[in-house]
Amino acid sequence: MKEIGVEIQHARLAKGLNLEEISHQTHIQLAHLQKIESGQFDFLPRPYVVAFIKTFAQQVGLNGEALINRWRETEQLRQAQQEAEPRKTVERKTPTTSVSLKSRPLAAAGSTSISLPIPYLKEILIGFGMILAAVLIFLISRGGDREAQTPLNDGAQTVNLEDAGKLQERPFDQVSQQAQQQTEIKAEPSPAASELVLQAQFENQTRLRMIRDGRDTTFTTSRAGETKTWQAKEKFILRISTGGVVNLALGGKNLGKFGQASKIEHLTITREGITVRFAVTPQPPKPRAAMPLDSLAIRRPRQ
Repeated sequence: MKEIGVEIQHARLAKGLNLEEISHQTHIQLAHLQKIESGQFDFLPRPYVVAFIKTFAQQVGLNGEALINRWRETEQLRQAQQEAEPRKTVERKTPTTSVSLKSRPLAAAGSTSISLPIPYLKEILIGFGMILAAVLIFLISRGGDREAQTPLNDGAQTVNLEDAGKLQERPFDQVSQQAQQQTEIKAEPSPAASELVLQAQFENQTRLRMIRDGRDTTFTTSRAGETKTWQAKEKFILRISTGGVVNLALGGKNLGKFGQASKIEHLTITREGITVRFAVTPQPPKPRAAMPLDSLAIRRPRQ
């Protein structure tokens, strides 16, 4: 992806353009243009990034469709290489420490020397290990008894060892239903997240389409001086028709004035502010085909 961004940057510099001019002409944010030139294509969902790359490439005199095809071929090749790469296993070797015990004579006045024979070393180590295992088992069993005797602090019922047999005799459905009821009683409603509040003040008669959280769609035609307010949990998607002018504020923070005379402006607003902004020139309506004269003839009813 870096090669595509470098190619776009070289084409822009060859034309003597700067990013501010391209951002003003294409209505793409300056930060998004900088990320495209640096090869970072994950700043927005893929459809938006593809549209931005095509618009940017066309502005500097490149074929945007060819660049997108190269990007897709590079991703497919990288994915195939990752799938073909064999998995490497790491072998862990446990270091072994050899222990040697040399017999040393115990010298005492008027007594013979006593030495520990080497063949007994294996038996001594085995016996020492068995002692450690017995101590660990004893400590674990003591800890389990203490946990069984300690009452729970969250209000749940304690289960004695004498009642364990009775619980095993109960049907599984009954035990599952009782556990679900206790979970429903303890569940507390989580506090609702704060909603987004978008306020619009219209400077002239404006036709606007509003989509809240990707599902609630509203079409409105507002007059000059009219003010409207919408609420959403995650985001707003607006489409301002040509000729409309509207001032927007998110949670009391002014976002600016939007709307163009000859283009349809699209906006995506989240908690971070305006994340997506672009304009589209509307296509003129197609002329209707003339109706044949036969279809216009009026048939007289039969007498």
